[in-house]
Amino acid sequence: MKKWLAIFGAFLFGAATIGTANADDAAAQTNENGKTTQILFVGNSFTFFNSLNDVVQNMLNVSGVPTKAVRNAPGGWRLRQHFNGEVPKNGKFTPTPEVLKTAAWDYVVLQEQSAGTVNEREQYLEFGAKMVDLARANCADTTVLLYQTWGRCDGMFAGYGDDDAKKAETIAAWEKRYNKKADEKIVATLKDGIQGGVAALAEKTGATVVPVGEAFERVKNETKIDLYCDEPGQKPFHPNATGTYLAGCVFFKTITGKSPVGLFAKLADAGKAPKDVAAENAATLEKIADEVVKK
Repeated sequence: MKKWLAIFGAFLFGAATIGTANADDAAAQTNENGKTTQILFVGNSFTFFNSLNDVVQNMLNVSGVPTKAVRNAPGGWRLRQHFNGEVPKNGKFTPTPEVLKTAAWDYVVLQEQSAGTVNEREQYLEFGAKMVDLARANCADTTVLLYQTWGRCDGMFAGYGDDDAKKAETIAAWEKRYNKKADEKIVATLKDGIQGGVAALAEKTGATVVPVGEAFERVKNETKIDLYCDEPGQKPFHPNATGTYLAGCVFFKTITGKSPVGLFAKLADAGKAPKDVAAENAATLEKIADEVVKK
């Protein structure tokens, strides 16, 4: 119970404090040539849980790529709200359009609310494209990355494909969760799930998909490694430290084109290894991330 209260408290308060400090701090480490890779994560709790931006920053720094990675990630926020410059009433965040202007970002990461790519596909595609344009308008050389999240622990948003049995289970789970009948539009978006929504935005904009959701699915199907927080009273969907480490490995391979295999040892040598991630699990996750990213 104490663990869950701590998580909930971070969701309401800690994320806002950390998020603002990170997003407003454009000061960066520099190498001898004065070049630092600047990354802005725009998202919500799937970004701020376990500080994904810090994990990616540490991975790149220990690999010889001086990096400053920050985030603007209020809990539950959608890309529509980011684009419109909305902020939580707690006053601890800067509107995303303003944050974008604080640096010539090398990478801008866009992460939609976990169900938005399915339940509100048209809105996601509209405002996802607007966010891509906004990032590129700030800096023409920015590479926009689309953070593909996962189908949650119950797999509801993972896509049922051509499996009729899985289709029935997925629709039943959705109707139970939302207490209403799934219409034809929802049935169609549930078919390809989160991956389909993100792929559609990538095709529309030319942005690059970071296939974290695919990596989660591989781990779920091939290992017994737990990637989720303990969230009493509901099926878990936020990542634990191990889940965030996996996400970081996928980002690392996407950004650098290099294998993440061996990263944990480098992080440990630098005193930056994430807590609560077992070395043997890290090795498995690094291998899967390496295989999932086609570079």
